[in-house]
Amino acid sequence: MKILKSIISIIIIVITIDIIINALLPEKFKKRIGTTKNYSLKSERFHHDIASNINLPEFWGDNKYQVITNNLGMRINEKFKLDPNKKNIGFIGDSFVYGSGINFNDHFINDLIISNYNYNFLNLGYVSYSPSIYYKKLKFFIEEKKIKFSSIYLFVDTSDVQDEGVFYREDKNGNIVRKWNSDEEIKLKNYKYVIKNYFKQNSFIFKFYENISGSSVHNNAAKCLEKKSEIINFIDYFDYQRFGYGHDTKLQSEIWVKNGQLKIINYLNKIKYLLDQNNIQLNLVYYPSAVDVLKYNILTKNNAHYKFLKEWSDINFVNLIDTSQNFMKEKNPLNNYKNNFILCDIHWNKNGHKIISKNIKKFLDEQS
Repeated sequence: MKILKSIISIIIIVITIDIIINALLPEKFKKRIGTTKNYSLKSERFHHDIASNINLPEFWGDNKYQVITNNLGMRINEKFKLDPNKKNIGFIGDSFVYGSGINFNDHFINDLIISNYNYNFLNLGYVSYSPSIYYKKLKFFIEEKKIKFSSIYLFVDTSDVQDEGVFYREDKNGNIVRKWNSDEEIKLKNYKYVIKNYFKQNSFIFKFYENISGSSVHNNAAKCLEKKSEIINFIDYFDYQRFGYGHDTKLQSEIWVKNGQLKIINYLNKIKYLLDQNNIQLNLVYYPSAVDVLKYNILTKNNAHYKFLKEWSDINFVNLIDTSQNFMKEKNPLNNYKNNFILCDIHWNKNGHKIISKNIKKFLDEQS
């Protein structure tokens, strides 16, 4: 009993010291300790968010890269300064726009920045965001943070269909929450998240535990990385449902696909109305999934994801930038994948980001 009491006392003392030290540390210094795992926070409004003003490493397998955010949680490079004399262009999407797996120096937004266009290019994206969150985020930046955008480039990923069809809904307060949780359950979870978010950011012990308790990649990706030089069919290691529906007619008949597309159209309409009210131009960016590239699904007219975005953009007189041909320049699908994607992943590598920046530069030049 004495030993148990001693152990409990030591644990309490260690935790207390841990919290006191973190409370005394300057915020700027604190946000350089840990990894981005510790600063991916639960959000009552947007479901999840990344903290502001961090400068931390992020990992994907053995790949380490730095993530820096500004005071609004936008991913930036170290030299970023908002020029009040320049117009603002925003890019919003999920992990592709955020830049998972890649240094910001290799990101398409950085490529646009160093091309000396007369704009501030702002990264509004984050991991697992989808159109419902894009809409809420844009309202937040435009109406509450009073950022004046001249245009928004919206990236609707194939995985957004599953996110909207299966995972997300709005609660009675208009917040984005998990579909399977009731509003009462969400209310209780939000109380817990306040505490968890605090410890994630303010406890060395919690930061250490969080970083050793989970892998930086899911199981399939870990298996893939072990033998990546030998693999011919990378699709076996991907979440096919999230990224394969474009040309898979069986998947297209699933209720969640139809519901997901309908919800996306609903939020695209809301985004268009919001931007029109604020005199902001909307542009959609289409890109093929890694599954499309590996299956050499080069004909966008046969792609269900492209078709419904194209139909919506035509009806609403919105520009649709189609980058798909640039991702499939070679006749060998495996080479196209290896050239443009991070191996064992569905995200773009440096060259994939170059393709996106090249297409946006071309569009910007045509608009000027």
